Amino acid sequence: MNGIEPLRRDLLDTATTTLTRAFTDEPMFVWVIPDPQHRAHALRVMNRGPLKYGLCYGHVTQSHEGRAVAAWLPPGRAITAGGMLRCGVFGMRFRVGFRASRRFACANEVLGRIHVKHVPEAHWYLMVVGVDPELQGRGIGSALVKEGLARADQDNAPCYLETSEERNLAFYERFGFTVVETATLGPGGPRGWAMRRNRASH
Repeated sequence: MNGIEPLRRDLLDTATTTLTRAFTDEPMFVWVIPDPQHRAHALRVMNRGPLKYGLCYGHVTQSHEGRAVAAWLPPGRAITAGGMLRCGVFGMRFRVGFRASRRFACANEVLGRIHVKHVPEAHWYLMVVGVDPELQGRGIGSALVKEGLARADQDNAPCYLETSEERNLAFYERFGFTVVETATLGPGGPRGWAMRRNRASH
């Protein structure tokens, strides 16, 4: 589908850079790491984690040699402490700083509670999708999302995602996602939106 392939491990660095560039102005990350210069370094650490987790336990796709990437967790898989340990996520606080780690953990705690509440059944979880800014606006991100949704439809499973960027809501709504809850991602933090896509009707 439009040149979409599994992410190869030799493209992990490129894919990490892609997400770093794509999310540098994401409201949650601006709040977590206010200093723009530190944010670039911290985002590389934070975005490498879900990609490694997806490679170990999920489904990670890419196109344009890693300059567009999406990471999903399939039904029956969840983000666990043991999995994060094996993927090196727990070392993040020493590399990005205590305040950033605390805010990031706070946001994830809020989103985690919402996640469990709105999709208690088996589902596909879109952990992250990003396209290098130089390639945005060409339908590449849409193709990545559609590829994952096709897998969910084969499984007859719902899908779930979160975003802190309001302009993303209309993008995901085009694929059948609807907002199920809005929350503040920590004291003084930005809003975050939880979105769910129900099973496709057959």
